[in-house]
Amino acid sequence: MAQNLVRNPSLEQLKGGVVGFKGVSGTPDIASVEGKVVQFPPYFNAYQSNTPSRQVSTIEFGEVCLCQWFSFEASELTQVEFLKPLRKNQEYVVSLYTIKASTIEPPISEITAHFINRPLPSTRQVYGLKDHPLTPVTIPYTSLKPAAAGPLVSRTSWTIVSGVYKAKGGERYLLLGNFLGANAAALEVMNPETEEVEEELKSSKKKGTYYCYDNISVVPKPKADKEADAIPDAAPPLASAADAPIAIGSTITLSDVNFATGDHTIKPVAFPLLDSLAVFMTSNQQVAVHIEGHTDDVGTEADNLALSQRRAAAVKAYLEAKGITGNRISVKGLGEASPKTDNLTQENRALNRRVEIEIYQE
Repeated sequence: MAQNLVRNPSLEQLKGGVVGFKGVSGTPDIASVEGKVVQFPPYFNAYQSNTPSRQVSTIEFGEVCLCQWFSFEASELTQVEFLKPLRKNQEYVVSLYTIKASTIEPPISEITAHFINRPLPSTRQVYGLKDHPLTPVTIPYTSLKPAAAGPLVSRTSWTIVSGVYKAKGGERYLLLGNFLGANAAALEVMNPETEEVEEELKSSKKKGTYYCYDNISVVPKPKADKEADAIPDAAPPLASAADAPIAIGSTITLSDVNFATGDHTIKPVAFPLLDSLAVFMTSNQQVAVHIEGHTDDVGTEADNLALSQRRAAAVKAYLEAKGITGNRISVKGLGEASPKTDNLTQENRALNRRVEIEIYQE
């Protein structure tokens, strides 16, 4: 949003790291598509990882996201810089998108945030342990929760969480992590004081839970309320299975609004439709799909072909993550070679930017 005070909110500005973001406790990770961020110790790339127990399936708003680990008593912390200090007694809406990237550990129900005036120095020591400089201090935190109460369980859909903070005045940084006292019930099972969990910790079955964040926002509440009122109630086209009946012989179309602009990242608005398709294919094992990616004629043919291929492959990867075997899914990128209509108007070009999923019986 235009009023967002977070510097580089979607983590797309890079200069030796992510501009405006700094790990200040432990080693928070930067996940990215290949080549976007140079990976080096201590960074772990959860997007490219081959370890299913610590893997993020999608990056929401571009090609980079932030990931953090925490357990019963300890948490990595990331420091986020503001464009200008917060105003005294002003209320701010704090929000971000999050996704669960760990498989074994229990889900949490909130992300927690704390505001500070001066930047903190970095330390490899994780907050919460007794020799960490912040641990003796009782840290008040702002809870960021989803609109629908409940645990943040999804590993395929990004969920927006938010909360309201009243500024003391002069705050210039946001700390993200899991502050002591938050998510206590969910994390209690990882309490190493019990013999059973201690054995699980030793066998690496349960060490800590892992979440990723994107599109971090701090907006004055009056501005946030005004922008929320301006958002139309109508959902984007083809956001649900009802808009595109799923049956053998039918073709589902994901329009350009179902992807990040110019990228292959699938937006959450497309998840319900793809989830319904996965359920249909699970119930009908004889069903297979052919996925074709298409673009308009803006840009070079080579770039358009590559984008169409990546989008088709992203849909295949999504279905595979839902348990559909790859031999039931074929993909092809056609770029701008097979338009639905001419590219003479903006509306027509939007129609040509699409992914079509043909459902057939093997």
